Amino acid sequence: MLEAETKAKAPTWVEAHEMEARAMQERVSLILKKIGDLSVATKDENLLGMSEAEREAKKAAAKEERVALLAEFHRLAPEVDKVPDYSGMSEAERAAEAERMKQQAMEKARSLKLEGNPYFWLQERVAAVVDFDPKQGGRYYNRFHYADYPEFDLDDESPLGPMRFTDTVYETNRFKVCEAVNILSVKIACSDVGFPIQVYGTVIARDSIDHVANKHMEFPSSILVSIRMRMEDEPLILTGPKRGLVLFDDNYVETNLKIMDHEGQDRELSKGILMIRGLTGPLNKCEVERRSVATRLSTVDVMYAVVERAVEATITVRVLPAEFDGIITAHTTSIQERLVLYDSKVAGDVTGDGVIQLMRSVVSVNVKDMLIIEAKTHRGETVRNEFTPRGNKERKVVSTLGAIKMRMKVAWSIMDP
Repeated sequence: MLEAETKAKAPTWVEAHEMEARAMQERVSLILKKIGDLSVATKDENLLGMSEAEREAKKAAAKEERVALLAEFHRLAPEVDKVPDYSGMSEAERAAEAERMKQQAMEKARSLKLEGNPYFWLQERVAAVVDFDPKQGGRYYNRFHYADYPEFDLDDESPLGPMRFTDTVYETNRFKVCEAVNILSVKIACSDVGFPIQVYGTVIARDSIDHVANKHMEFPSSILVSIRMRMEDEPLILTGPKRGLVLFDDNYVETNLKIMDHEGQDRELSKGILMIRGLTGPLNKCEVERRSVATRLSTVDVMYAVVERAVEATITVRVLPAEFDGIITAHTTSIQERLVLYDSKVAGDVTGDGVIQLMRSVVSVNVKDMLIIEAKTHRGETVRNEFTPRGNKERKVVSTLGAIKMRMKVAWSIMDP
């Protein structure tokens, strides 16, 4: 029984290292105190009553001891501020430390609630997202945690859909544009378990639109990742987001990806968050940027385009007869990287009325650009159509692609009135 209790109370990997760090800090503090005491003890007023020879001997001995203590201080001081080395930590030890941090945060939240502190919910939010990972340098937050009101729910999805202002009539033909973000690709840049790997889970893109009771609310627009074998440098298959992502304040991308090992067991591949900085001044051109987040068993790269003066394009494609074997992509004249809207090898079927179930149907487009949608069959037949951005209304184009008729429709809308 005693052995079981001792084992249960054994410190975690990090607790043990923290105890070592505190012991080192106490040792360095003691050295500094001794150096100070020696300086005080060898002042002339503290050597009264001694002969000249005794005073000189006392000072010489103190100087020798001080030199030795200073040498020891300079040897140990760097260890106090040294970044902990978590490279030897096992996955079980990492998980135990993460759980310890979560329990500590939950206990603090309960204490605050019992004390009547009205802001106990802030600590509850910390408990929900606090985590531990050596690749993040230890403690970190694995999800968005900046919302400052208790009603915020991390898992609520945006109630806003696309095409919110497609039917709006502008009397002067002037409409409001804003900066936006297109998530171009998400890749597993580095895998601790090698390739190929079977990846599944979610990637959440979170922006901010002021729309409910004048509260500044951040809702996730989920980008799902299907279960597929991924090779090195091969992008994940994304389905979403369902509307354009505006860039007023900082945007956030959260990863929650898993793999299935050879025994059929789930393992966390990536669980973290990266920030796309909001603009602090005018954007002069559309730009492609990359950010990475390293957690668990991987490093995930997110490539995205920051689009100036953007409007939202919602795309639908219909074919007759109701079959299509190929790939559909979209890009703009200023951003050549292509978004895969549909790939018959991995996507869903064409419906009975010929509507293709696009994996991604929304693109943000600069008002001075052209939106280019290209469909290509696996036999090599290609059709390419260009669409001029607008603040509202729709445009349809019917093309012949081999033996089928393809209708592309783009509905235009602003994203924030």
